Amino acid sequence: MSLRNRLTAAAALTALGLTAAAPAALACSRITWVGPAQQVITGRSMDWPYGFNSHFHVIPRGERLDGAGGSNSLRWTSRYGSVLVSGSTEPGGAIDAVFDGVNERGLAANLLYLAENDFGLATAPAGRPRLSFAAWTLYLLSQYGTVKELVQAVQADRIQIVPVPFGPGGKAKATVHMAVSDASGDSAVIEYLKGKPVIHHGRQYQVMTNSPVYSEQLKLNAFWSTKDRTHELPGSIQSPDRFVRGAFYLEQLPPTSDPRQALAGVMSVMRNISVPWGTPDPEHPNISPTWWRTLIDQKNRVYYFDSALSPQMVWLNLNQIDLGPGSGVRAIKIEGNDTLQGNVTRQLQPAPAIRFLAPKGAPG
Repeated sequence: MSLRNRLTAAAALTALGLTAAAPAALACSRITWVGPAQQVITGRSMDWPYGFNSHFHVIPRGERLDGAGGSNSLRWTSRYGSVLVSGSTEPGGAIDAVFDGVNERGLAANLLYLAENDFGLATAPAGRPRLSFAAWTLYLLSQYGTVKELVQAVQADRIQIVPVPFGPGGKAKATVHMAVSDASGDSAVIEYLKGKPVIHHGRQYQVMTNSPVYSEQLKLNAFWSTKDRTHELPGSIQSPDRFVRGAFYLEQLPPTSDPRQALAGVMSVMRNISVPWGTPDPEHPNISPTWWRTLIDQKNRVYYFDSALSPQMVWLNLNQIDLGPGSGVRAIKIEGNDTLQGNVTRQLQPAPAIRFLAPKGAPG
């Protein structure tokens, strides 16, 4: 990039408030590709300072669930069966959160970090049912079949999400936002700003990373769309740059009807916007390596998991899973289980219910 263009880009960043003074955020990325023949594939990366002890978890219809919200905790019965990537918010800890998943209707949900997110716990109305952020993904997947239905419920703002601190010493803040997509290609990004849900709903919202807030990310991407991005494209591992690259490379994917080529295309974009392993940067402690990636084929109902520490990709086929009432909770360890490869659906085993991270003093 020429010096003139660099200065222009720098000026745009300053105007958008995206300078180095912006709040730090741990990195993750999500894209949704909509192709011919009703194909929809959602990819996401999980970037963090430590591993998650990640598992595939299966939660069937008819399960009675508790949102671990503490006092007045939300309780509900699952309407839809879901397949999830669950894990631990503590290094080497027990399973206590859901980060990603898809339900039997093809609704996908991806939980990412956003430093600016504010669930408004301090000013929440008394008596509102409370839901731990660690159970938010499962709640949405188990209750809603489409993005439209889900968005209408979130806009009603009747549930209080509880951002329970986590990580070593409880120093990590649960400031997270949510991306959802469904089998029709509909999509939405859900943030809570100053305690209220802010929702970007439409098929055009196919990319999400982290800070800044989504409206600012869209402005930055609009700036870069005026450039010749085959010659000028931001290449850092910072969230705004990953957003711009993800949006550009997603546009370049061919409209193939071949499922293998479609999956390969989405994964190629996810790998381009992943964060490589390396020595931490003391000046940018918010950037962490990509531990894993997922691909959700929402048409064919297959859920792929790609660990950065394993040469083998593994997957579950929802068409081969009994999600009916009474079929039970099942799970399989997928992070650190290096012998796994290919379709692991038949290796699922009965498992206890997930004990979600809850506020201190809450019954467990």
